[in-house]
Amino acid sequence: MLPLYEVTLLAGIQGLAEALPVSRSGHDAVAWLWLEPGRRAATLEGLLHLGTASALLVAARQRLLAALGEGLRAIARPALLRTSPPAHDAATLVIAACASLVVRVVLRPFVELWSPAPIALGVGLVITGFALASTRFAPRPHTDAPSLPLAGLLGLGHGLGALPGASDVGAALVLLAWMGVRASRALDLALGLSALTLLAAFGEAAAAAWRGGTGLATGAVTLGLVTAFLGATIAAGLLRALLARKSLPLLALWVVPLGFATLAYARVLPVF
Repeated sequence: MLPLYEVTLLAGIQGLAEALPVSRSGHDAVAWLWLEPGRRAATLEGLLHLGTASALLVAARQRLLAALGEGLRAIARPALLRTSPPAHDAATLVIAACASLVVRVVLRPFVELWSPAPIALGVGLVITGFALASTRFAPRPHTDAPSLPLAGLLGLGHGLGALPGASDVGAALVLLAWMGVRASRALDLALGLSALTLLAAFGEAAAAAWRGGTGLATGAVTLGLVTAFLGATIAAGLLRALLARKSLPLLALWVVPLGFATLAYARVLPVF
């Protein structure tokens, strides 16, 4: 059974690093090196997606609720996709989420193969950091949402966030910045899209737990969910403040050095 302090630490890292574009997988790997929590932690991680997704949905609730309402209306009145920004948001999220989930399914064998490798994590972190830094040179924001064809591209990029050292929210924010989407609107789309894919991952983890059990106490899972929710809520608020100050590239100052440190660690590992 996982000690409660390990549950709290793992859940806090997951919530913070999922909402902030600093790579949850990279920070999880660092935590696992120190804690060595074993298989139960992987099960816990899947279940904690519910807490993180809930926090992201709450953080973007105004835009997402409007998109839900207008999106349902657009089923009967497709013309709303052209005339109603919330309906357009709904279509954008559906298209991007479907594309992202397809990419994740295709990449899953590679993710499972590369995730334990520090060199893969290090490379992913460095690329993530430089991608965040590149937003400093993105074009001036001029739109509230990408076109529907670009929504497919957004989903493809978001799906690549499943790779070791990458970030779902980070991939979406970088692409939306280069598409010229205004920062506050880009954040809501990135959080909403990430919440949808996290809910899908939670559903898969919950189904597996139902079939084979979790080996985790109910109290530990509850503590983890609450901690992940709080961590993601704090991180989403911090990210909104960074975007308001046009300071997203500053996160590269943390992610890039962490990536190089991970690569250095990979070099000193014994080779058998």
